[in-house]
Formats: sequence, C-alpha cells, structure tokens
Amino acid sequence: MAAKVSVGHFAADEVSPTSIPNHVPTAKPSTRRSASVESGTKKMFMEPSLREMAVGLAEVVQQMEAHSSGQKIDEIVHKLEAIIIQADLDSKLAVTPTPILDKAAQVAMLGQSIAAYCNTIDPAHLRKLTTRVISDTTLWLSRIFRFDDSSAFFHSDSRDGLLRVCRLALSSKYDKYGTDGFNALYTKPPIIYISAGARPGLGQYICTQLGLPLSSLCTVPCNTVFGSQHTMDIATLERLIKDDEGSSKIPLMVVANAGTPLAGHTDNLNRLRTICDEYGVWLHVEGHNLATLALGTVPTSVLAAKRVNSLTLQPGVWLGLPGVTSVTLYKTADPAMSLAAGVGPSQLHDRLSALPLWLSLQSLGHNGVVAKLKYAADLSQHMQQRLNSLGSINLSPGKGSSQGTIEGSLKEIFTKTIQVLAQADVVSTVVVFKYGDRREGPDPDDGSYTEAAEDRPVSSLPAPLLDAFNSWLGSELNRQNLGVPVDVVNLDKDGVCLRFSPLQSASYRGTTADDIDNFMESLKILIEHLNFTCEHRLEFQEAVESRENLLFVDMVSHGGLGVIQFIPEYLNASKNKETTAKELDKINAEIVQRLQAGENGSSICQVQTGGGTKAIGVGVVTEGVSIDDVVDLVWSTGKELEDSSKFLDSMADVVLKGIEDAQRELVKENENRLMEEGVFRQVPIVSSLLNWFSPPPKEATIKGRSLNLTSGALESTETTYKLHMQVQKESGVTPTRKTAPRKTPSTPTTPLTPNSTPQGSHFGEGEPEEVEGEGEEEGEGETQRRVQKRDLEELQPQAGLEGTGSSSSTATTTSSFQEVTQADVSESIVENEDEENLK
Repeated sequence: MAAKVSVGHFAADEVSPTSIPNHVPTAKPSTRRSASVESGTKKMFMEPSLREMAVGLAEVVQQMEAHSSGQKIDEIVHKLEAIIIQADLDSKLAVTPTPILDKAAQVAMLGQSIAAYCNTIDPAHLRKLTTRVISDTTLWLSRIFRFDDSSAFFHSDSRDGLLRVCRLALSSKYDKYGTDGFNALYTKPPIIYISAGARPGLGQYICTQLGLPLSSLCTVPCNTVFGSQHTMDIATLERLIKDDEGSSKIPLMVVANAGTPLAGHTDNLNRLRTICDEYGVWLHVEGHNLATLALGTVPTSVLAAKRVNSLTLQPGVWLGLPGVTSVTLYKTADPAMSLAAGVGPSQLHDRLSALPLWLSLQSLGHNGVVAKLKYAADLSQHMQQRLNSLGSINLSPGKGSSQGTIEGSLKEIFTKTIQVLAQADVVSTVVVFKYGDRREGPDPDDGSYTEAAEDRPVSSLPAPLLDAFNSWLGSELNRQNLGVPVDVVNLDKDGVCLRFSPLQSASYRGTTADDIDNFMESLKILIEHLNFTCEHRLEFQEAVESRENLLFVDMVSHGGLGVIQFIPEYLNASKNKETTAKELDKINAEIVQRLQAGENGSSICQVQTGGGTKAIGVGVVTEGVSIDDVVDLVWSTGKELEDSSKFLDSMADVVLKGIEDAQRELVKENENRLMEEGVFRQVPIVSSLLNWFSPPPKEATIKGRSLNLTSGALESTETTYKLHMQVQKESGVTPTRKTAPRKTPSTPTTPLTPNSTPQGSHFGEGEPEEVEGEGEEEGEGETQRRVQKRDLEELQPQAGLEGTGSSSSTATTTSSFQEVTQADVSESIVENEDEENLK
C-alpha cells in the first residue's frame, strides 16, 4: 500500500538519463526545446503539488499502519483539538478564539448524543418519544414567544421553514395543487413578495426548490423618502399587489423582516398585517428582533408579529446552544392540509432533532431564557448609548424620531466621526455604525437630527475612501477586542459599516459591559488615528509631489495617507514600456518589503494601481508622526535600492566584459602553446615518447585568469597557484595611506645631501647646533633600516612580494600563513620609497 502512495517521487526516480532505453531515437532540437519547456513547467507547477500530495498521503498511510489496532481516545481528542484551534496547521499563525460554553450549551451537546442513541431503539417506541418531545417543545416555544395555537417545524437550514410554509400557502390557494402540480398554477401564477433588504438569494432559493419561475418573485424596494431606508416600502407593496391582481396573478405570500440581516431594522408589521388581511396574502416574518417577543416589555413594532401567519425562530443562535435547529411556528385551521403539504418531518429519525432543544429549554427554564435574551438586548442598548455619547448623529429619519441630545461643542456637532444607523421607537438587538468625516450637521439650536432638519449630512471624503477606512477600523477593533466581535457589512446606501449583534456572539464570547467599555476606549483611539490621517492627506500629497523620483497615485479606494510610486532615474530614459513596468514593480515591491521589516511596517502595504503596476501604500498613521519623515523614509529606501541596482548593472557589464576578454586571451595563449610545443607533442602516442625523452617545461602550461572586481582588470592565476594565496596587483598606483596632519617643511636653499637634512624633517628632530653629529646618527639609522629591509625581504617572498623599490606595485592580501600583516608591509614599502626619493 505504501508503494502506491509514492506519487511525488516517480519523477526523480524514473525520469532519469539512465532509465531512457537505447532504442529511443534522439530528439530534434525543436523537440528538445519543447520538451525542456514542458519539463520546466512540470517542475514549476505539477511536481510541487504532487510532492505535497505524496507527503500528505504518506503521512496518512503511516498513521494507519502505525495504528492499525486503533488509537487511544486521549490521542484522538488531542489531535482534534489541534485541528479545531489552529485554522492552518502549516502557518501556525491563525488561531481562532475558543468559544465559551455554559451549562445550557453542554446540555444541548449532550442531547445530540442522546438523539443518536435513541435512533437505535424500537420504531414504535421512538414514535411515541418523538411525539412527546415535539409537542412539549412546540408548546413551550409558542408560550415564550407569544405565538399561541401554533404548530412547529424543526429544520437545520433556516430557509427550509419558509419553503414549507410556501407549500402550505400554495395548497391553501390552489385546491388541485397536490394532484395537478404546476398545471394548477399555469393559468394564475403565484407571486411571492420579498423585501430588498432580505437575505441575498432567499427568493431565488424558494423559486428553485418549489419549481417556480423567477417571474413569480417580486422584490419590493425599501423606503426612499419616509421611514428607514432599510425597511420595506408599504405603499409600493400595496400598489404591486393591486397590479398583480389585475393581471390575473395571485398574490401568495409577503416575507417581512423583524430585524433585517444587515441593518437590523424592522418592517411596519402592523401595516403589513392590514394589507395582507385585505388581499388574503400569507404573511411570514423572520429576523433576530423576534427574540424580543420573549421580553417583559415588547416593542410595539415587534409586538405585531403575534398576528402573522408564520415566523421563523433561531433559539440555538439566540441562546448560545450549538447544534440546535431553527424552528418555524405557523398557524393553520386544517392540520390535514399541513400534513398534505409536507410541513412536518417526513422521516421518523428527523423528528429527534428537537431533542437537544427540549433538554436545553428544561435546563434553562422560562426565566433563564428571558434572562439570556434580555442580557443581549441590554448589551445592544449599552453599545448604542456609548456610541451616542461620542457626539454621533443618530440617523432616525422616520416620524417620531428619538429626541436624544447630541452632546459636545459646536465643532463636535459639525464634525462628526461616528454615525449610528438606528430606527425610531424600535428596540433592536443589532447595532450598526460607521466612521464618517461629516462636515454638515443638524441645527445646533434643535439639538437633534430629526425629520425637520436638512437631508442626511454629506461627507467631505469620497465613499470608497470611507469604505476603506471602515474596513480597517473593523479589522483593528476585532484584533484588539476579542470579547466584542463586530462584522464588516456592506449596505447598499450607506456603504461599509460595522455591525454588532450580541444575540449571535455574546453567549460564545462571554461579552460583558466592561468589554464594551474597553471597546469604546479602543474606538476613540482609532478614531483619533483616522482623523489625523484624514487631516494630513493633502499634506502628504504635497510632500510627495515636492520630491524627485516620487509619484503620487490618486487612489480613493486606499484607506490611509495615500499611495506612492518610486520611479528610478534610469527608468525615465527607458523606451521599452514592458521592461519599465517590470523594473518598476520589482523596485517598489522591494521597497515595501524593506519598509514592512521596519518598526512601523504595519502601516505599509503593497497596492495594485489602476494601470496594473505595483505601488507603495501608506496606511493609517498615529498622531504625532511627521509626514515629511514618512516620505523621506520611502525616498531614501528607494534611492538605496536604485544605487544598488546601478552598481549591479555596472558590475554585470564588467563581469561580462571580463569573461569575454579572458576567453580571447586563453584561446590566444592556447594557440601560442601549440606553436611552441610543435605538432608531434599533440599526437597521442608520439607525444608520450617525446615527453619522456624531452620533458616539456613546467611553466609552459596555460595559466588561468582572474577578474579584479575593484579595477575591472584581468590577472593571471599563476601567482595564486604558485604561492597558494591570492595576490592582488594594483595598476601602478601606490595606495593612499591615511596619516596624521604634518607641518609643511621649509624650502631648502642648498641641495639636499645625506649630511644636510633640514630642520623639522621627519628623518631627524634635532636642534641646529647638533648638525655636526647628524652624519653619524644618520649612518647608524640607515644601517638599522637596511637590516629591517633585509628581514622584510626574507619574509616577503612567502607573501608574493618581488621588490621594495619605487617600481614595486604589488600588495599582498592577508593570509593565515603570513606572520607579517599587510599594514606592516605597506608601511615598509612607503618608507623605503621615501628614502629612495630623498637619496
């Protein structure tokens, strides 16, 4: 079995030169080139993936062979924990937060195990058990959520409940629907009305599952003038129903929202109930705000849900019960019709899905359920109050809007940072807010943004830039506050917003009021960073445009100071656009990598411009950062890379030229050797006899060439092989030696002789009256210098030195076999040259 798994190793073992049969003909050059391209493609793309697959399969097979008799449960659980915690086992970086499970959640998980065990009992006994569980759970839910005299359908997919009640509505509208099917709908097709603020794809899913054409789906737009812009336009709905009735169509169902999926707004259920009763249309409601039906004080807008035909509840999400199914409560006068429509579960084992919820409701009790839902609603209200305390604009354009006072100075009122998308007189469990640089606000005398004020304030920043800022804000808030998760949602009219739904997350994250307070502190700091960034965007653009080699890229979709491109000078003269674009991408990508490795690398990112080239994106910066320093840092990094690129280009030219010159010299030297040795030495047998009688000189062999990268000159390798060390020859120029500053010697009136050294010379430091003894002292000093010179000359052959006169131009590098350092040798050479010049 293990032999079959070695997928990634056949390429290296089988496709080898020795494995090619001898009878295979040699490929032509074109065939070889195509084969080499194909093999290169395989090595680049196919072989790495096959190798990874082979490694993975080998590990699985190894585990199966090692644990053929089974593993211990502790090892299995430990392995499963590692898989759950680590989102990516290869990166070892992304770690998901562990959810918090309370007693009710543990009971729900236990109920799933018990349900699996109950599937093994006798079917007759199981039927009695499931009937008792479903009846009890239905009764408890109908009383908790104030939906009396209703039946329940339990389903894992939250959309299946709407699908079943649609079938029930079709059976009630069309008498022959159960027997004739689509033929009963042909003459008068049904119409389903869904709000534009509903879940994406919900209407298409219903039509697909019921076999209805998309023409049976009617999307009702949201309000544009009065009321919330995220709720259904009631007047438009009524007009559509009238038009459909006049067109021989049957209005079948209206799907309303008690808490839209994104904004959390509730449709006008009272008005919808009136219209549906007038035209005989089924009214179905879904949404998270239905959870407030269980509270002691139910909002007026949600209380109307008691009179609808059906509603979908999600107790598993609201109460933090993992694996608990959704429930659709519906009212019907004929129970037989619901059975004919297939509203109830068709399989006996599917009825056991209510068992975990049955156990959890008994564990929590009525007070426990209400306490959990109230706690989530309180967290939502606390978040909204704290957001309003920031001096925010409460977007409540409907009638009877809340008269909350906007606190703060006049400047704070007219320069807003956070907008809360709230709905008037509605207690919502969802808080949606966004960052915005608003420059027009309500009248300071009114103190609140009501319908009497002007239209919605206009932002001074473009919408794509605000969307980018809000996306960054959401990611930073989630990174800094794990206990208060926010979702980044995109609303059609408001753009990117942040959504906080404690009903969906508070149970698993253990969110508290203190967590929200900490969340608000983080939000204030991040808002200061955003405000500072917005205020200095123009300064950043001016600073970039004032620098050479920098180009400011106008990208409103980048959330930060702006986007820069560094353009090297050697690219300005290039006429090849393709080469220029590649070099531009290369150097800008390298700048991004270097800047990201620095201290403030988190604010640097790589951006793709509209022209397809890469650029440097400078993100949100903290308050106090110098804009000039940021621009200078980018410019200096680019100049360093530009200089290094120029050096590499020049070095490449030098190396290429050196290789060509070395080849020519070697070819010429080889020809000269052939001419010197003669023809007989080239014949295999004759050359051996001739070399035995007359051995060739050892120095007649061809010497190699080495390229001096400092001077760009070719040098022979004869000295290197002879002395076993590298000897670097200078081009006739004595290396400059840094010395301490000296006094300028006076100009002599008589020619210099060994016995007439001027005062102040570096050869003697005596006074004028001691000139008589100068000759003797000089003779002794010169004798000593000659001894030192002789000692150095004895050591220099080991280092490859050939002389010490003024014509000497050889400097030996430091070697581990030398005992005299290079500094001593060079100092000796300079002193000897000075002596010769003086003589």
